Amino acid sequence: MESTLYELRARPTSPQSASAAPETSATSAGAAGPAGTVLLVDDDPDFRGMVGTAFTRAGYIVLEAENGNAALAMLADRRVDLVVTDIIMPEADGYEIILRLKQLPSRPPLIAVTGGSLRLRMELPGMARLLGAEAAFEKPLDLAALLAEAGRLIGAGRTETTT
Repeated sequence: MESTLYELRARPTSPQSASAAPETSATSAGAAGPAGTVLLVDDDPDFRGMVGTAFTRAGYIVLEAENGNAALAMLADRRVDLVVTDIIMPEADGYEIILRLKQLPSRPPLIAVTGGSLRLRMELPGMARLLGAEAAFEKPLDLAALLAEAGRLIGAGRTETTT
């Protein structure tokens, strides 16, 4: 299945697809509550809306911030299970979020996304991983891959917390 930046397709709900991470996370949340809380940071409201809808449909609670400063302010008094941040933004970019969260003794996993690598002729996702992001994706996003990675990272964080 191929997804573009502003296209969201419904995923099949057949038994064969139940093994995919997003459905598993949402299904396992079921009556027990949400699959997790995700902070989505991007200066593009359309992108936040599209990705937020995908996370919500997969059973997550979604919080949104339009820039890095707003995200860091939210994280000062709120716990989240995952941060998904754009790299290139005004008012504290994704790299600054990664570096600031890295200083915390306990921090949520972080996924960086960018659409600027080709335009800037730089390997932005690789730099994000070097700075401390657990994963990085190029825009346009493969939403299924993003949701699968989110489920994996949140699941791994919960396993570490309970052991």
